[in-house]
Amino acid sequence: MPQARAWTGFEAVALQEAMRLSVRQFADKLGVEVTTVSRWRSGLGSTPLRARTQQLLDVTLRLHADEHVRARFDEIVAAGESMWRASNGKNASRHRKAAAPNGFGEVHSFERPAGIIERMRKLSNGNVEEPVLIALDIALRDLLSRYELEGPAQLVPDVLALRHQTDELVQQCRHPDHLARLYRIAGQTSGALAYMAVNVGRFRHAEVYIQETVGLAKFTGDQQLMAWTRGTESFAYYYQGEYSRAVDAAREGIRVADGSREAIRLYSNGLARALGKIGDSEGVKRAVADAVKLGETCDAPSGLTPALSFEPYGAARVMANAATAHLSAGEFQQTLDYGQLVSELVDTSDSVWSQALVRLDVATAFANQTNREVEHAMKLGMEALTACREQPIRSVWQRAHDLASSVATADTAAVSEYTEQLRSWSKANAAVVQDRLAVAG
Repeated sequence: MPQARAWTGFEAVALQEAMRLSVRQFADKLGVEVTTVSRWRSGLGSTPLRARTQQLLDVTLRLHADEHVRARFDEIVAAGESMWRASNGKNASRHRKAAAPNGFGEVHSFERPAGIIERMRKLSNGNVEEPVLIALDIALRDLLSRYELEGPAQLVPDVLALRHQTDELVQQCRHPDHLARLYRIAGQTSGALAYMAVNVGRFRHAEVYIQETVGLAKFTGDQQLMAWTRGTESFAYYYQGEYSRAVDAAREGIRVADGSREAIRLYSNGLARALGKIGDSEGVKRAVADAVKLGETCDAPSGLTPALSFEPYGAARVMANAATAHLSAGEFQQTLDYGQLVSELVDTSDSVWSQALVRLDVATAFANQTNREVEHAMKLGMEALTACREQPIRSVWQRAHDLASSVATADTAAVSEYTEQLRSWSKANAAVVQDRLAVAG
């Protein structure tokens, strides 16, 4: 079926607005995920759409839009993306909440799982019974599944409430098996808080949570949690620029993981990226190869697994990490190759951070290769900033500034535009660079 127009995320959103449908209603009409529409609203013109999706939009506009809808659609498109952002920016958080995986429009009345768990505990006369443990586990998995859609700032209060509730249950529990499970949930929750703290640049908090998680892992003899925590420790050192310590933490985690699936993340996200920063190209190649081999042996997922998870790292994340590692080592063609391999999986995912980070890596490679493609690099850089303007994290901030540094000597209009957009983006998201804040508060 031929396409009547070249649709972008902005035109798709313009049609949604013109039809006066909610995010969920529009997703249902097109037969796509709610999170897909939410991604269009975040990325707008920088969000590429599949050919089939463009055909669906063509059909919807042609068959389901009367003259009034068409007039509103044409008016929104003619006014342009900047005007839409100016008039709708204040509603962005509302749309993001409406797109939560387990939400039905704007529902704000549900209580935190911690409150439900407390009622369950009282019902069992203070004992920690099986239903309470199941509820805790479900609550944690739900929070992790929402992380990339809602971001750390929105989820941290709920994770803290769950952590405190778990600690209260630990104090009351007398059943050895149940107590072991509570300690594991407590450790994973503290580990999640450590990871979130890194993503918002709160490195002192991250260090404290890491040490707490290490203590819980030692106390329970949980080697997988210990290995995961060393990976998060390496992650924290990496974003503080302490690359040798990041290497050491990753290697310690690999030793503890002892060939298990947890080592996939340690090889790619920890060791390979840190070795790239210290210029060890051969080490990068070995670490990436080890991650790929282990993933094949362990039958790891092929898709883009969640960034914050206690499940095995998937092949797509390994490739994205490989692109970053080779970029740091100055091997720009390898970065472009890995970026190409992973781009489709990333662009069709709900992870705006992954979309931004891969674009920034590829952009920096284009800007630094022998035959520099500065204009294209700046286009990718601006797409990256747009993709996560509502959900900034430290890693995007850092790599966006790395890209700016790499084109500092290029005096072009595109560079000036990117630099100005980055300055504005950074000012609006200053919290993610406050890495020396005191632990209290």
